[in-house]
Amino acid sequence: MQGFIVSNYMERFPEGINFLTKLYQEGKLKHEETVVYGFDNIPQAFIDLFDGKNTGKMVVDVLQS
Repeated sequence: MQGFIVSNYMERFPEGINFLTKLYQEGKLKHEETVVYGFDNIPQAFIDLFDGKNTGKMVVDVLQS
């Protein structure tokens, strides 16, 4: 078994970006994120992150409450 290190493939980044952009534009690649609103909710968002309560990226919007 061998691990995957992204930096081993730096020369192929443009190829990868083009390929993934095409998939995303065609609707074949989707992303998900969990958004938590408010500065006061940062501690709970951090706890939820490590409890696996998020889907995709965990984002905290501190400009909205």
